[in-house]
Amino acid sequence: MEYIIRKPEIEDAEQIIEHKEIVTEAYPDTLATPMEDRGLPLDKQENNITSLTKEDLGLVVEVDGRIVGILNLRQNPRKKFEHVCQFGVSLQPQYAGHGIGTELIDRAIRHAEESTVLEKIVLDVFSNNEGAIRFYERLGFVQEGRQKDQVKLRDGYTDLIQMAKFVK
Repeated sequence: MEYIIRKPEIEDAEQIIEHKEIVTEAYPDTLATPMEDRGLPLDKQENNITSLTKEDLGLVVEVDGRIVGILNLRQNPRKKFEHVCQFGVSLQPQYAGHGIGTELIDRAIRHAEESTVLEKIVLDVFSNNEGAIRFYERLGFVQEGRQKDQVKLRDGYTDLIQMAKFVK
């Protein structure tokens, strides 16, 4: 499968919104996105693209001219926490299992390693998403915390797990 990983451009905003709608529908019990809450206005998505700082990283995965995956890594803006960044990643189901997610996260890790400020990458994952937890552990992330019944699903609750990886 041929794909391109690149930084997002303002012109990608509509396709990124479409991607978020697709993954929100595909993963209703293992992924939280702004789409399920209130949608995402085009101007807000455009701002998400243009507001990336030097320490942030945005990536899109493109297949045949369509965006099928994204990764956003954002530095914590508060002074005492500026060494920490958090990321979220999503990939449409038919593109999972081809190494694309691994490549996205490897690029995020390299970005943090090359930063003079960033030292720690954190993420949140639903406890019912066991495949994702194993995937992150294979990439060197460890579980640091758990919030019981933090996520309300259609038919119950699941815990929210905090995972982290130190890059320095």
